[in-house]
Amino acid sequence: MKKILVTTDYSSNSKKGLRFAFQLASQMNCELVFFHCFQALIPTTIHQERIEDALQKQVKDQLHKLERFVASVLKPMGLKVGKYRCVIVEDLSPERAILDYIEQKGVDFICISTRGAGNIMKLIGTNTSKIIEKSPVPVLVVPNTYRAKPLKKLLYASDLENIEAEMPVVSSFAKPLGAKVDLVHYYHDLEFKLDAPSLEEMWRKKYRDLDKVTLKPFELDLSFANQMEKEVKKMKPGLVVFFTHTNLTWFAKLFSPNRSEGFSFVTKVPMLVFRKD
Repeated sequence: MKKILVTTDYSSNSKKGLRFAFQLASQMNCELVFFHCFQALIPTTIHQERIEDALQKQVKDQLHKLERFVASVLKPMGLKVGKYRCVIVEDLSPERAILDYIEQKGVDFICISTRGAGNIMKLIGTNTSKIIEKSPVPVLVVPNTYRAKPLKKLLYASDLENIEAEMPVVSSFAKPLGAKVDLVHYYHDLEFKLDAPSLEEMWRKKYRDLDKVTLKPFELDLSFANQMEKEVKKMKPGLVVFFTHTNLTWFAKLFSPNRSEGFSFVTKVPMLVFRKD
Protein backbone atom coordinates (compact mmCIF):
# COMPACT_ATOMS: atom_id res chain seq x y z
CA MET A 1 0.00 0.00 0.00
CA LYS A 2 1.37 3.40 -1.01
CA LYS A 3 1.58 6.10 1.67
CA ILE A 4 0.97 9.71 0.62
CA LEU A 5 1.83 12.64 2.90
CA VAL A 6 -0.63 15.49 2.27
CA THR A 7 0.40 18.85 3.71
CA THR A 8 -2.02 21.59 4.69
CA ASP A 9 -1.97 24.97 6.38
CA TYR A 10 -5.80 25.11 6.63
CA SER A 11 -5.96 27.59 3.73
CA SER A 12 -8.52 27.37 0.93
CA ASN A 13 -5.71 26.68 -1.54
CA SER A 14 -4.50 23.70 0.48
CA LYS A 15 -7.97 22.16 0.19
CA LYS A 16 -7.17 21.46 -3.47
CA GLY A 17 -4.32 19.18 -2.42
CA LEU A 18 -6.65 17.34 -0.06
CA ARG A 19 -9.27 16.91 -2.77
CA PHE A 20 -6.70 15.54 -5.17
CA ALA A 21 -5.43 13.11 -2.52
CA PHE A 22 -8.95 11.90 -1.76
CA GLN A 23 -9.56 11.43 -5.49
CA LEU A 24 -6.43 9.26 -5.70
CA ALA A 25 -7.50 7.27 -2.64
CA SER A 26 -10.92 6.60 -4.20
CA GLN A 27 -9.22 5.05 -7.25
CA MET A 28 -6.25 3.22 -5.72
CA ASN A 29 -5.31 1.44 -2.51
CA CYS A 30 -3.25 3.99 -0.56
CA GLU A 31 -2.90 5.43 2.92
CA LEU A 32 -3.25 9.19 3.30
CA VAL A 33 -1.45 11.04 6.06
CA PHE A 34 -2.68 14.62 6.48
CA PHE A 35 0.07 16.72 7.98
CA HIS A 36 0.08 20.13 9.64
CA CYS A 37 2.99 21.90 11.32
CA PHE A 38 2.39 24.71 13.79
CA GLN A 39 4.40 26.92 16.11
CA ALA A 40 3.29 26.71 19.73
CA LEU A 41 2.52 29.90 21.62
CA ILE A 42 3.76 29.53 25.19
CA PRO A 43 3.23 32.52 27.53
CA THR A 44 6.47 33.82 28.99
CA THR A 45 4.84 33.95 32.43
CA ILE A 46 4.01 30.24 32.53
CA HIS A 47 5.87 28.08 35.06
CA GLN A 48 8.58 25.83 33.60
CA GLU A 49 6.85 22.68 34.87
CA ARG A 50 3.67 23.54 32.99
CA ILE A 51 5.25 24.19 29.58
CA GLU A 52 4.95 20.56 28.45
CA ASP A 53 1.29 20.43 29.50
CA ALA A 54 0.58 23.65 27.60
CA LEU A 55 2.34 22.29 24.52
CA GLN A 56 0.43 19.02 24.57
CA LYS A 57 -2.87 20.87 24.90
CA GLN A 58 -2.07 22.94 21.82
CA VAL A 59 -1.08 19.81 19.88
CA LYS A 60 -4.37 18.18 20.87
CA ASP A 61 -6.35 21.27 19.84
CA GLN A 62 -4.53 21.40 16.51
CA LEU A 63 -5.23 17.72 15.89
CA HIS A 64 -8.96 18.24 16.43
CA LYS A 65 -8.84 21.23 14.10
CA LEU A 66 -7.06 19.23 11.40
CA GLU A 67 -9.49 16.31 11.71
CA ARG A 68 -12.44 18.67 11.30
CA PHE A 69 -10.76 20.41 8.36
CA VAL A 70 -10.07 17.11 6.56
CA ALA A 71 -13.61 15.85 7.20
CA SER A 72 -15.08 19.11 5.85
CA VAL A 73 -13.23 18.54 2.56
CA LEU A 74 -14.10 14.85 2.20
CA LYS A 75 -17.81 14.97 3.09
CA PRO A 76 -19.08 17.05 0.13
CA MET A 77 -16.99 14.97 -2.31
CA GLY A 78 -19.05 11.88 -1.54
CA LEU A 79 -16.10 9.55 -2.19
CA LYS A 80 -15.32 6.22 -0.59
CA VAL A 81 -11.70 6.25 0.53
CA GLY A 82 -9.62 3.85 2.55
CA LYS A 83 -7.35 4.45 5.47
CA TYR A 84 -6.29 7.96 6.43
CA ARG A 85 -5.03 9.71 9.53
CA CYS A 86 -3.98 13.14 10.75
CA VAL A 87 -0.59 14.16 12.14
CA ILE A 88 0.35 17.34 14.00
CA VAL A 89 3.96 18.43 14.53
CA GLU A 90 5.17 21.47 16.48
CA ASP A 91 8.17 23.07 14.77
CA LEU A 92 9.39 26.53 13.82
CA SER A 93 10.12 25.29 10.27
CA PRO A 94 7.35 23.52 8.28
CA GLU A 95 9.91 22.53 5.66
CA ARG A 96 12.14 20.83 8.24
CA ALA A 97 9.19 19.15 9.94
CA ILE A 98 7.92 17.70 6.67
CA LEU A 99 11.33 16.43 5.52
CA ASP A 100 12.06 14.96 8.97
CA TYR A 101 8.74 13.12 8.94
CA ILE A 102 9.43 11.69 5.49
CA GLU A 103 12.82 10.44 6.64
CA GLN A 104 11.67 9.01 9.97
CA LYS A 105 8.27 7.54 9.10
CA GLY A 106 8.73 6.67 5.43
CA VAL A 107 6.27 7.80 2.78
CA ASP A 108 6.06 7.07 -0.95
CA PHE A 109 4.79 10.45 -2.19
CA ILE A 110 4.22 13.93 -0.86
CA CYS A 111 1.23 16.00 -2.03
CA ILE A 112 1.43 19.80 -1.83
CA SER A 113 -0.66 22.70 -3.14
CA THR A 114 0.38 25.78 -5.08
CA ARG A 115 -0.66 29.31 -4.20
CA GLY A 116 -1.65 30.61 -7.63
CA ALA A 117 -0.20 32.58 -10.53
CA GLY A 118 2.73 34.95 -10.37
CA ASN A 119 6.48 34.59 -10.38
CA ILE A 120 7.86 31.16 -9.60
CA MET A 121 8.33 31.78 -5.87
CA LYS A 122 4.82 33.16 -5.48
CA LEU A 123 3.45 30.36 -7.63
CA ILE A 124 4.58 27.48 -5.47
CA GLY A 125 5.38 29.27 -2.22
CA THR A 126 8.64 29.47 -0.32
CA ASN A 127 8.16 26.33 1.81
CA THR A 128 6.73 24.39 -1.13
CA SER A 129 9.66 25.25 -3.38
CA LYS A 130 12.14 24.07 -0.76
CA ILE A 131 10.26 20.81 -0.33
CA ILE A 132 10.23 20.22 -4.10
CA GLU A 133 13.95 20.85 -4.18
CA LYS A 134 14.86 18.64 -1.22
CA SER A 135 12.21 15.92 -1.10
CA PRO A 136 13.67 12.40 -1.28
CA VAL A 137 10.34 11.09 -2.60
CA PRO A 138 8.25 12.02 -5.67
CA VAL A 139 6.16 15.17 -5.28
CA LEU A 140 2.55 15.70 -6.36
CA VAL A 141 2.01 19.43 -7.02
CA VAL A 142 -1.66 20.44 -7.08
CA PRO A 143 -2.72 23.82 -8.55
CA ASN A 144 -5.07 26.12 -6.68
CA THR A 145 -7.55 25.87 -9.58
CA TYR A 146 -7.84 22.07 -9.37
CA ARG A 147 -11.31 20.55 -9.52
CA ALA A 148 -11.70 16.95 -8.43
CA LYS A 149 -12.51 14.44 -11.15
CA PRO A 150 -11.50 10.84 -11.87
CA LEU A 151 -7.98 10.42 -13.22
CA LYS A 152 -8.32 8.63 -16.54
CA LYS A 153 -5.15 9.75 -18.32
CA LEU A 154 -1.58 10.67 -17.41
CA LEU A 155 0.69 12.66 -19.73
CA TYR A 156 4.33 11.57 -19.43
CA ALA A 157 6.67 14.31 -20.66
CA SER A 158 9.80 12.38 -21.64
CA ASP A 159 13.27 13.30 -22.85
CA LEU A 160 13.60 9.63 -23.95
CA GLU A 161 17.00 9.39 -22.25
CA ASN A 162 15.85 6.72 -19.80
CA ILE A 163 12.44 5.59 -20.99
CA GLU A 164 13.26 1.93 -20.22
CA ALA A 165 13.41 2.76 -16.52
CA GLU A 166 10.89 5.62 -16.37
CA MET A 167 7.95 4.17 -18.28
CA PRO A 168 7.49 1.22 -15.87
CA VAL A 169 7.44 3.72 -12.98
CA VAL A 170 4.73 5.77 -14.70
CA SER A 171 2.78 2.61 -15.51
CA SER A 172 2.97 1.44 -11.90
CA PHE A 173 1.31 4.69 -10.83
CA ALA A 174 -1.29 4.66 -13.62
CA LYS A 175 -2.35 1.01 -13.41
CA PRO A 176 -4.02 1.09 -9.95
CA LEU A 177 -5.93 4.17 -11.10
CA GLY A 178 -7.17 2.40 -14.23
CA ALA A 179 -5.60 5.25 -16.20
CA LYS A 180 -3.92 5.26 -19.60
CA VAL A 181 -0.61 6.99 -20.31
CA ASP A 182 0.13 9.38 -23.16
CA LEU A 183 3.75 10.18 -23.98
CA VAL A 184 5.03 13.45 -25.44
CA HIS A 185 8.57 14.25 -26.54
CA TYR A 186 10.02 17.28 -28.33
CA TYR A 187 13.11 16.71 -30.45
CA HIS A 188 15.43 19.15 -32.19
CA ASP A 189 15.52 19.08 -35.97
CA LEU A 190 19.27 19.54 -35.86
CA GLU A 191 19.64 16.17 -34.16
CA PHE A 192 17.48 13.72 -36.12
CA LYS A 193 13.88 13.10 -37.02
CA LEU A 194 12.35 10.31 -34.97
CA ASP A 195 10.45 7.49 -36.67
CA ALA A 196 7.26 8.03 -34.70
CA PRO A 197 5.17 5.14 -36.15
CA SER A 198 7.90 2.54 -35.50
CA LEU A 199 8.61 3.78 -31.99
CA GLU A 200 4.93 3.95 -31.14
CA GLU A 201 4.36 0.38 -32.33
CA MET A 202 7.35 -0.88 -30.36
CA TRP A 203 6.41 0.95 -27.17
CA ARG A 204 2.76 -0.07 -27.37
CA LYS A 205 3.77 -3.73 -27.42
CA LYS A 206 6.16 -3.26 -24.51
CA TYR A 207 4.07 -0.96 -22.32
CA ARG A 208 0.43 -2.00 -22.16
CA ASP A 209 -0.67 1.15 -20.33
CA LEU A 210 0.69 3.39 -23.10
CA ASP A 211 -2.03 4.96 -25.24
CA LYS A 212 -0.93 7.82 -27.48
CA VAL A 213 2.63 8.79 -28.46
CA THR A 214 3.39 12.33 -29.62
CA LEU A 215 6.82 13.13 -31.05
CA LYS A 216 7.19 16.71 -32.27
CA PRO A 217 10.02 18.98 -33.36
CA PHE A 218 10.82 21.60 -30.74
CA GLU A 219 9.51 25.03 -31.79
CA LEU A 220 12.37 27.44 -31.19
CA ASP A 221 10.09 30.46 -30.95
CA LEU A 222 8.10 28.91 -28.07
CA SER A 223 9.16 27.86 -24.59
CA PHE A 224 8.81 24.29 -23.43
CA ALA A 225 6.04 25.41 -21.07
CA ASN A 226 4.08 26.96 -23.94
CA GLN A 227 4.40 23.82 -26.03
CA MET A 228 3.40 21.61 -23.13
CA GLU A 229 0.43 23.86 -22.50
CA LYS A 230 -0.79 23.21 -26.05
CA GLU A 231 -0.50 19.46 -25.55
CA VAL A 232 -2.29 19.61 -22.21
CA LYS A 233 -5.21 21.50 -23.77
CA LYS A 234 -5.35 18.96 -26.58
CA MET A 235 -4.95 15.75 -24.56
CA LYS A 236 -6.70 16.86 -21.35
CA PRO A 237 -4.74 14.66 -18.91
CA GLY A 238 -5.58 14.48 -15.23
CA LEU A 239 -1.90 14.52 -14.29
CA VAL A 240 1.39 15.44 -15.99
CA VAL A 241 4.47 13.39 -15.07
CA PHE A 242 8.07 14.66 -15.19
CA PHE A 243 11.41 13.10 -14.37
CA THR A 244 13.92 15.78 -13.54
CA HIS A 245 16.84 16.86 -11.42
CA THR A 246 14.39 18.42 -8.99
CA ASN A 247 15.38 21.92 -8.04
CA LEU A 248 13.96 25.41 -8.12
CA THR A 249 16.22 26.42 -11.02
CA TRP A 250 14.60 23.76 -13.16
CA PHE A 251 11.10 24.93 -12.26
CA ALA A 252 12.04 28.54 -12.95
CA LYS A 253 13.51 27.61 -16.32
CA LEU A 254 10.55 25.45 -17.22
CA PHE A 255 7.76 27.80 -16.29
CA SER A 256 9.26 31.29 -16.25
CA PRO A 257 12.08 31.88 -18.77
CA ASN A 258 10.96 35.51 -18.77
CA ARG A 259 8.41 37.58 -16.92
CA SER A 260 5.91 37.56 -19.78
CA GLU A 261 5.46 33.78 -19.55
CA GLY A 262 2.01 32.57 -18.55
CA PHE A 263 1.38 29.91 -15.98
CA SER A 264 -1.83 28.43 -17.37
CA PHE A 265 -0.21 25.01 -17.77
CA VAL A 266 1.03 24.58 -14.25
CA THR A 267 -1.94 26.31 -12.66
CA LYS A 268 -4.52 24.00 -14.26
CA VAL A 269 -3.07 20.50 -14.17
CA PRO A 270 -1.54 18.62 -11.22
CA MET A 271 2.04 17.45 -11.71
CA LEU A 272 3.91 14.40 -10.47
CA VAL A 273 7.65 15.09 -10.29
CA PHE A 274 10.14 12.23 -9.96
CA ARG A 275 13.75 12.93 -9.21
CA LYS A 276 16.24 11.61 -11.76
CA ASP A 277 19.08 9.48 -10.42
